[in-house]
Amino acid sequence: TGASSGPFYRRRDLYFLLTVYASLTFVTNFPSGFTNSSVNTAVEALDSFIDRSYRERGYHLNEGTLSLVRSATLNAWFFFQIFGALLSPMFLDEYGRRQGYIIGCTVTLLSTAVQVAGVRLALPELILIGRSLTAVASPLCDACLILYLQETAPLSMRGEVSFFCEIGHGAMCVLGSILGMRNVLGYDLEPLLLSSIPPEAVSLLIVWLVPETPKFLLIMRNDRTAAIRSLDFFLGDGVKGNERHDEILWQIERERAVEAGKRQSSFKECLSSFHIRRALLLSCSVLILTLSFYPLLQSSTHFFLAIKLSNAVSEFSSMLIMVIFTFSCVAGSTIIDRYPRRTLIIGFGIITNSFLLAFAVLSHCARLHAYVKYAALASILGYCISFGLVLGPMSWFVATEMVSQRHRATVFSICYAFSNALIAATNFATVPLYRIIGGSSFIILFIIPSLFSLIFIYRCMPESLGKQAHEVVSEIRKSQESLYEADTQPILSDITEEESWMDDECAFKF
Repeated sequence: TGASSGPFYRRRDLYFLLTVYASLTFVTNFPSGFTNSSVNTAVEALDSFIDRSYRERGYHLNEGTLSLVRSATLNAWFFFQIFGALLSPMFLDEYGRRQGYIIGCTVTLLSTAVQVAGVRLALPELILIGRSLTAVASPLCDACLILYLQETAPLSMRGEVSFFCEIGHGAMCVLGSILGMRNVLGYDLEPLLLSSIPPEAVSLLIVWLVPETPKFLLIMRNDRTAAIRSLDFFLGDGVKGNERHDEILWQIERERAVEAGKRQSSFKECLSSFHIRRALLLSCSVLILTLSFYPLLQSSTHFFLAIKLSNAVSEFSSMLIMVIFTFSCVAGSTIIDRYPRRTLIIGFGIITNSFLLAFAVLSHCARLHAYVKYAALASILGYCISFGLVLGPMSWFVATEMVSQRHRATVFSICYAFSNALIAATNFATVPLYRIIGGSSFIILFIIPSLFSLIFIYRCMPESLGKQAHEVVSEIRKSQESLYEADTQPILSDITEEESWMDDECAFKF
């Protein structure tokens, strides 16, 4: 409402911060969005490359074996992301968010060079190795982005910023889908891979220019001068005295005093504490609702070809669903902070799975009646709209709204590893199983597990909209107390008054 309203001294400071977030979103989402969506529209080019490579070496692959090799190449991404997720807390706590970004972008750039060499040498194995290296680095960059947002974004902006990140992911998926189309870069993987090197080099330059977060600098490095410079970078240097910066620094220093007597978060502590374990289970249940998106991200062209759509229509439709997904994320940013989180997740979980069930049924009918294939395509478009509005963007922020600041990086890593383990398993099985039983594969792999997840969310998930993390934790702790009789209730002392105050109030409550 004014030049100096909110946390910013000047409106241009707000625009600059949004530019920084847009840049970091590009850095984080380009490798995952581009890499996975480009091989979707370029599915025939990938199949041709794999078949030609093995024939030149004296091996002749039948359709089933080729499908398995392709699935292994694509789904190695999700398998190796598990290791990246488990390694991320070590890098983030030891070297910081900025260094984590630099490491992740460097590995990604080198892995692309390995994939280009694989195409030049006609070795699909090098493409597999390159994708695996990128997959290890991807969770590190994702965790860095989440922590940058949590440690620099005002609370009033976090709902919109979360959708802003998913919009960036959708935009990168659209870019990859377009460049993977035969009419854009031709029927060859080499131009496609070469086109990704300049953006990844720019990504490395961006993270080199962005400073470390002020919270990490002051709490972990005890460097007040660098923390002040970081605040100036993210929020503007303001007016003489920097009163707002002094207040923020005081809050961070109080958090450091509270954290001084506490040990660093660990996997063991998170899994042994009831309220954190419940937050993990709820977050993983929400992530189960998103599993069906990843086969569409990587293999929608294959599914469209299976229901007898033409090559051109299949490629265009794969690109179109990414465009629709992106615009749905934009629309979703207008409702995220207006309606209860729990209601949105349950409601859109039901809607999304209803569209998926419609596609499963219609894809069977399309083999008997040609015109039904367009109804099947429409159901996928409806799925992408409902998924982009709520489930896609919100799923990764559920856990971090239910645990304290000290545990967020570790909890995020556990959820990321669990999610990618399920994605690797279901995504690897989807295409071969679809070839055998058709759309019923979606019912078995995704719809039935989602039904159980929705029941658990309905029974156990507390509302987090407009609440501090310690308030949500208190609700979870009350649910634990109800499990015990009054004379046998355990002492629930995981969270102190100071830590409750520190959870979000110190996380830059402007």
